[in-house]
Amino acid sequence: MSQKFKVRKLRDQKPEDLLKDLEKLKSELIQLRTVKVSAGNAQKLGRIGLVRKRIAKYLTVINQQRHDQVKSSTKSSGKLPVDLRGKQTRAIRQRLTRSEKAQKTLRQWKRLNNFSLRKFALKE
Repeated sequence: MSQKFKVRKLRDQKPEDLLKDLEKLKSELIQLRTVKVSAGNAQKLGRIGLVRKRIAKYLTVINQQRHDQVKSSTKSSGKLPVDLRGKQTRAIRQRLTRSEKAQKTLRQWKRLNNFSLRKFALKE
C-alpha cells in the first residue's frame, strides 16, 4: 500500500467495478474509524486519511464518467443540462438576447413609422 495510487487505472474500469470498489473503501473507512474509537494503533489511524483521499478519487472518476456520458447523449439534441452549460456571471446569463433587444413595442413601432426622422437639404 506504500505505492502511489494512479487514477489512470480507474478511468479504464467500468462504472460497476468502480462502485463495488468504492463500497469496499467505505466499509474499510468505517472499520478504521471504529478502531480509532477503541484506541487502535497509530499505523491504522494514519491510514484513515489515505482511504478518504482514495474515496475522493473514485468519486471524482465516477462523476467525470457520468458527466461525459450525459454530455455525449445530449450532444445531438443541442440542449445541455444546466450544470453542463457554460458558467458565466449572473448578469450575463440574465441579460436580453440580441433578438429580444431588437424587439419594439407597438407604440414604438407606430412612432418610428409615422414620425420618421426628417431629412433636410441645406443650402450653402
